Amino acid sequence: SALDQAIEQVRKDARADINALISTSMRFSADENAKFWPLYKAYEARRKPMADERLAIIKDYAKNYAALSDEKAVELMQRSLALEDKMAAAKREFLAELQKQFPGKTVARFSQVHRRIDMLVDLVVASEVPLVQ
Repeated sequence: SALDQAIEQVRKDARADINALISTSMRFSADENAKFWPLYKAYEARRKPMADERLAIIKDYAKNYAALSDEKAVELMQRSLALEDKMAAAKREFLAELQKQFPGKTVARFSQVHRRIDMLVDLVVASEVPLVQ
């Protein structure tokens, strides 16, 4: 659909911006770049279905917003919490992979950068989703 195409374009643009933020913040050497980006691309591929799931939850909420029942509200909340757990697990696994290739301080710096990016994305999404009435 046109909406899905627009969402995919926003995602593509966001990925480019996020990659630029990571590059600027991490200041990797050529060797570090060669090690980091394939790992990160694999991590992003693991996260894509989770982003799709997040979008599905938001669409489900939007579809039901006007007549949201208590049961549906709880279902959406539980789905969101389960998704948060999956995303956190994927991040822990990725950081463990990075620790095999990079010094601890580099991994910690990436974790901070990644957290800031995630918080910005969460803020943008939250600002567009109305509170339950």
